[in-house]
Amino acid sequence: MTRRKKKPQQPKRIQITDSEGWTHVSRSGKKPNINNASITEQKLVPSETPKGQTLLDLQDSHAYYRDQWLSSPCHKALQELLQADLPSPLRSRRCVDRCVILGLGSLSNGRRSSWWELVFFETFVEALASSSVAQVGQKHDELKIYVQDPVFNKLDAAFLESLGYVVLPSPDALAYITPSTFLFAPHLEIAVYMEALSGSKPRLCIGTAIDECLDRYLNPSPGHQRGTRLEKQN
Repeated sequence: MTRRKKKPQQPKRIQITDSEGWTHVSRSGKKPNINNASITEQKLVPSETPKGQTLLDLQDSHAYYRDQWLSSPCHKALQELLQADLPSPLRSRRCVDRCVILGLGSLSNGRRSSWWELVFFETFVEALASSSVAQVGQKHDELKIYVQDPVFNKLDAAFLESLGYVVLPSPDALAYITPSTFLFAPHLEIAVYMEALSGSKPRLCIGTAIDECLDRYLNPSPGHQRGTRLEKQN
C-alpha cells in the first residue's frame, strides 16, 4: 500500500493592522510583528569606476539621456500635468528652497534607470520652477541640490558636482530635509525611507509607494536580494 504524498499547504494570508490603522497582508505562515520590528540596512560601499571612463564620457551620456527624455511623450505629459494641475501647496511663496536626492545609484556604471531618474528630476524641477517661480521667489539654478548615495564613486561625485550639485556622504543629506525640501527618492529601501522621514517632513516627495515597500518585505519573492531586512527585537 502506497502512501499519497501530502500536498504542500499554501501559506495563509494574514492581515495585520498597525497602530496607525494601516492593514498589511502577509502570505507568510508566521505572523510578523510589525510593531516590534526594526529595520537594518545592508552596508553599501562605493562602486568601482569602470577602467578608462572619464568625466567627458558621463557628460556625453547625460546629454544623450536628456535629449531622449525631452523628446519623449512622457516628458510632454509631465509638462502638461504641471502646467494644468500644479498642487496648491506648491504655489505658496518660497515653498521649496532646496532639493535632496537619495539613492540615485552609480552613473558611471551605466545603470540606465539612474540616468532616467536624473534627467526626470532635472526637468521636473525646471518645470516646477517655471510654473511657480513668482511664488517660490527663486530661479532653478539658485535652488540648492544635495545628493547622497553610498555607492557613488569619485567619478560619480565629480560629474554631479559639475552640474552644481552638492554630493554628501551618508547620512549627512538627511539633515537637509526640512518642511521646504523637495525630496526625490524613487526605489529606496524602506529602511532609508523611514530614516529620511523620521525628522522634518518634506514639502514634496517623489518616491516608491509605501504599500509597495511593505509588500516587498512582508511577501519577499524567492531569491530576492534585499538591501534591508526585518529583524525581530528581543
